[in-house]
Amino acid sequence: MRQARREEYHAAPVATREPIDVLLVSPGTTAGWRRVDSDFTRLLTDLGLSVASATTEFRIARHLRRTMALTDLAEAAAMRRALGKALRRYRPRAIIYSSTQAAMLQPKRRLRGAGIRFDALTTVNRPGVLNFLQHLLEKRALRRVALLLPSGMSPASRVPPALLAHTRVVALPLSIDLPAETASQRQPIVLCYAGNPDKKGLDLIGRAWALANTGERRLVVTGIDPAAGSGFLAARSVPEPGRLEWAGAVAPGEFRTLASEAEVFLSASRFEDYGLAQLEALADGALLVTTPSPGPYEALAIARELEPRLVASNASPQAIARVLDAAFESSQPERAAYREHARGLVMPYARAELRSRVEREVLPVLLPGS
Repeated sequence: MRQARREEYHAAPVATREPIDVLLVSPGTTAGWRRVDSDFTRLLTDLGLSVASATTEFRIARHLRRTMALTDLAEAAAMRRALGKALRRYRPRAIIYSSTQAAMLQPKRRLRGAGIRFDALTTVNRPGVLNFLQHLLEKRALRRVALLLPSGMSPASRVPPALLAHTRVVALPLSIDLPAETASQRQPIVLCYAGNPDKKGLDLIGRAWALANTGERRLVVTGIDPAAGSGFLAARSVPEPGRLEWAGAVAPGEFRTLASEAEVFLSASRFEDYGLAQLEALADGALLVTTPSPGPYEALAIARELEPRLVASNASPQAIARVLDAAFESSQPERAAYREHARGLVMPYARAELRSRVEREVLPVLLPGS
């Protein structure tokens, strides 16, 4: 068995494999994930590194995606196979996994000296005894790599104390582009994202919109096409509210344009893994109205520091409507102060800050001597 594994890793002679600096291993199963990977790849190449990706279309694995446990294990198996295939072509100096699932079933030699990026551990977003196997495999992988790269600015909130003491940890938040300035005059638009309408609480938003004093404002929903959005609301007996506009799946640049014009960005996630859209909306000058979503919600602490009155006490439509009204009633001087404070709080997430952190703290560990 040991000989077979050695042959799998060295399926091609070293001399015939292309030398590269970093091999990024990612399932890339969502548009958001692919975007984050693309941004990270661009950052590494801007630093002068050669980067290749190992991924898969999950032709076989997708048939096993029946439960959360089977989904994770199917993706982990697919990523083990994808990395094996990539290693027959490339000879990387370092391997970085873009999720813990991608690392779960990798052999020891592929974990040694590697790094893992992640938003949340499976113990957080896959709780319960039914997911025990993922927890066990994840713990094994996390303890064997050289570097943990949680996406939040506070590693202690995402990494268990035992791992903090055992493995090098560098906070590596998802980067955002900061505009040179934000507009003080905003359109009467409340923007939200509903790529996964149940997880993002589109039904809660629809009910809250009907209760709030919205005036002539428009609710612009991104991330879902009109038929799917209307069907989701109908299935939950939520009447489609007035002045709702379905923007569909918009490109990142188009989303930022909408956020730079919107008065409010509204979030009502039932579980929030990170909150990139919320951080971008804050960077673009929108007021963030949000529920206190469970999960490693990076933007929640910022929202509370900026203006606690805009964070709902709970996830009920009534509570959401109250904080929406509070946002609408805020004065122009209050909004100007909010935008200025928000810019300072999101500055650590700027692309330039992330690049500096990678150069100072990540590369010396994964690519010593670079």
